[in-house]
Amino acid sequence: MPIFKYRVRDRSGNAAVGTIDAPNVQLAGDQLHALGYFPISIEKAEQAASLDLSDLWTRFQKVKLEELIVFSQQLSTLYKAGLPILLGLQSIAEQTKNKKFKKVLEEVHKQIESGSTLHGAMAKYPDVFSTIYVNMVRAGETSGMLGESLDRFVTLSERELRTRQRVKEATRYPKIVILSLAIAFAVLVMFIIPRFAQVFAQFKTPLPLPTRIMIGINDLFQHYWYVLLAVGIGVPILLKRYLNTENGRYLWDSFKMRIPVFGPLFLKIALSRFTFIFVMLNRSGIPILDTLEITSTTINNVRISKAIEEIRQYVRQGKSLTDSMRETQMFTPLVIQMVSVGESSGTLDSMLTRVTEYYDIEADNTIKKLSTYIEPFLTLFLGVAVLFLALAVFLPWWNLVKIFK
Repeated sequence: MPIFKYRVRDRSGNAAVGTIDAPNVQLAGDQLHALGYFPISIEKAEQAASLDLSDLWTRFQKVKLEELIVFSQQLSTLYKAGLPILLGLQSIAEQTKNKKFKKVLEEVHKQIESGSTLHGAMAKYPDVFSTIYVNMVRAGETSGMLGESLDRFVTLSERELRTRQRVKEATRYPKIVILSLAIAFAVLVMFIIPRFAQVFAQFKTPLPLPTRIMIGINDLFQHYWYVLLAVGIGVPILLKRYLNTENGRYLWDSFKMRIPVFGPLFLKIALSRFTFIFVMLNRSGIPILDTLEITSTTINNVRISKAIEEIRQYVRQGKSLTDSMRETQMFTPLVIQMVSVGESSGTLDSMLTRVTEYYDIEADNTIKKLSTYIEPFLTLFLGVAVLFLALAVFLPWWNLVKIFK
């Protein structure tokens, strides 16, 4: 959309300048007039035609959750100190090292200068500001408690980061073991087994099955590497595209829920996230139907998201939250019972907060025990793999010794 520079006067006669996005000059003037300004001049801003490598890198650069947390903390502090939003955004943008985030903040600053709200300007950058972030900012602006809303988002995001970090720490050892085994297997197939094959080809003796398998794998990589490369690149791309579809995500998320140990962990994390976000949005003054809609989009599980959307439809029809949850058959008896008590006693937020705390503890305990659950299977897998590699290398030597005898 074209960008227009403007010079205007407000109803008090004060002059102001800025930029505005509009399809044409006439609509730009209409927008400024609707905001209470009297346009003096409106002209199209010149835009650079070329795109250098730094601009290209900025487009693909991502804004990390940690950076968004720091931004929210700074903006909340400045807002509570009485500093205007525009000055706060300008001050934070000057300190931001991420070029993409810096550019986004500058654009948000310009749009607010043009008369947009903070949440309206942020909503134009969904890859930086999520739906839940925009809605919490909207609730804060409406109620005059923007600082508190930003603090709630910080609490939510820090909690999300802690969960991710704990899962990474619990699965770090298995990843290292599997990677090491894969490297060892590749070295054997590419460098050691081919030399063995040349040596043993001089003797008319059958090779053991493990060695023949390794030689066959080596021949496959040498003569059909392009097929393996195409399969290795094509299959993940096709699989990723399918998983990005609604049916693919639903099947994948349903499969994850059935995995032993991990399935119950995913459910606990999802329920804890649902109850926590629900309480945050509800305390921010967002209507329950909007709260359910926003929450359904923030749960990283299509199956549970659909269940929340069903709850929203039931609530719209006049059913209670408890009966709606019971209809979906997706929520645990604990969640349904606590919601029932909260609805009947008027302490829904308090009850859901207890559910969040309970499932946080359960998820923490499960994550701590992950290594205990994984180690037996990992040890068995590692033992079988090492035994196979050892037999593939040493059995031919034993056969060779028999021939010499």
